[in-house]
Amino acid sequence: MSVKTKKASNAQAKEFDEKWNNPIKKPYLEKIILNIGVGSGGEELEKAVGVLQQITGQVPLKTLSKVNVKEFNLRKGRPIGCKITIRGKNAEKLLKRLLIVNNNKILRKSFDNFGNFAFGIDEHIKIPQTEYEAGIGLWGLDVCGRIIRPGMRVKYKRKGRSKIPQHHYVSRMEAQYFLKQNFGVDIVKKLDLEYI
Repeated sequence: MSVKTKKASNAQAKEFDEKWNNPIKKPYLEKIILNIGVGSGGEELEKAVGVLQQITGQVPLKTLSKVNVKEFNLRKGRPIGCKITIRGKNAEKLLKRLLIVNNNKILRKSFDNFGNFAFGIDEHIKIPQTEYEAGIGLWGLDVCGRIIRPGMRVKYKRKGRSKIPQHHYVSRMEAQYFLKQNFGVDIVKKLDLEYI
């Protein structure tokens, strides 16, 4: 990292710290969503449900196909995957466990400008406190997280709904800084995972 880049990142970090002194501007991890797309129902889907249940300790929701795709033998309304949403302190604990798989590294391109980030895990048994079961096999899953500021529910509530100004969303740089500060995450251009 060059001196000029280092000075710019230090200035930005200082700006974020000053902004976060205001409790309404301080971001937090709203939720973590785990998703496994199976592509079909039946026994395979039940195994995927068992995997998410083993990781989180909660019962996942089955996702349904939204369209008919003749080539893949998909019909609208049929279950094709499963997902689960974890919020609050449980989401923070789970994210710490999931980040260990990638050596606490996330790709720079995994963030958007609204506080969302995502990464994949190729084998669920790499997650700490998860055991291999021969009947279930190995499953990959998607992990999506959302970082927001207080007051975002105004956008979604039924009564008195209002728009959120752009400056109240968590930007890409701010989300990366938040994960560095709170979860010790390294933001990298390329993942070079070390296997023991």
